[in-house]
Amino acid sequence: MILDKAKKIIFITSTRADFGKLKSLIKILKTRKEFKVYIVITGMHVIPMFGNTYREVTKYFRSKIIKFKNQSLGDSLEIILTKTSKKFSKIVKKIEPDLIIIHGDRVEALACAVVGSLNHILTVHIEGGEISGTIDDTIRHAVTKLSHIHFVGSAEAKNRVIKMGEIRKNIFNIGSPDIDAIVHKKLPSIQKVKKRYAINFQNYSIILWHTVTSKINTLKEDTNKLIAFSEKLNENFVVIYPNNDPGSKIILNCYKKIKKKKYRILKNFRFESFLTLLKNAKYIMGNSSSAIYEAPILGTPALNIGDRQYKRINSRVINNLEVDKLDVFKLYKFLKSYKPINKKFFGYGNSDKKFLNILLKSSFWKISKQKFFSDIEKNQ
Repeated sequence: MILDKAKKIIFITSTRADFGKLKSLIKILKTRKEFKVYIVITGMHVIPMFGNTYREVTKYFRSKIIKFKNQSLGDSLEIILTKTSKKFSKIVKKIEPDLIIIHGDRVEALACAVVGSLNHILTVHIEGGEISGTIDDTIRHAVTKLSHIHFVGSAEAKNRVIKMGEIRKNIFNIGSPDIDAIVHKKLPSIQKVKKRYAINFQNYSIILWHTVTSKINTLKEDTNKLIAFSEKLNENFVVIYPNNDPGSKIILNCYKKIKKKKYRILKNFRFESFLTLLKNAKYIMGNSSSAIYEAPILGTPALNIGDRQYKRINSRVINNLEVDKLDVFKLYKFLKSYKPINKKFFGYGNSDKKFLNILLKSSFWKISKQKFFSDIEKNQ
């Protein structure tokens, strides 16, 4: 359908992870004359100690990019929320967008959802309705309630959003957009990835460990337990920096004490390169959502540690353990019995096309900006 005019759309990205989720959606809209796409970059993207990952965004999408710093090292989440909303408000006033698109459960997403809601701008939330078990849940569900439209990753997520009183016809299950990159198989070779990131191991596993903001008091101890466990294993490890959540410096300080040659510690990865790395790894361990979303589809065993993701999809290809119960024998028993599965929990790699087709409908742009609670019995 031909829209009456080109719609101005703002995407917000604050981490390497959410950019991986949004990339295919941004790309497909930028090919269409019906849309004028702006990309707002903030968060860990613009913090040098995390590798200035904004460069990956600007490499793929060179025009209509707005970048701003929303935090200083050590800022609490509520301060980051305030700084983000203040700066994003100015951007919105200048661009006057028809649509704001945010992803996930970061504090930046919450700040931008607040700005969208209070300025009566149609706001889309990508991958609401997920559950993980930490403060991320609180933020994610708050963003859902502030947003007008929901692009969810699974039938289970859609049902949760319905239970939160959102209107069924405004909830679209398009799958998880990062699966697009996997299914389309446009990934670099492992040889190119190893060369680019100076990884000299023939075989390796991945450690990707983030802060649990509600457990900062035990973070140093927990991180050291994870490192000590990895040292017991006859493995090489590619260790990737955490997100820039409060407490991330504690993790990085623990990593600085690692001296053994079997570790390659890296600040960041291009998303496609990370997928190749994950696909060819013996396993991934830590508490990243990559173990839940991408690893099963790539056929890589995953050891999920702690409660940052413990309420996500439970599958026999993911081994969930507490940091105090890490056991070498149990790990290798799990790896020996591992068998890949064919079930697609989060879509089939066509999220971008589903997304585009929905935005091309004139009815989409008529969705009300006035929100109301829809009782479940009325949602049937």
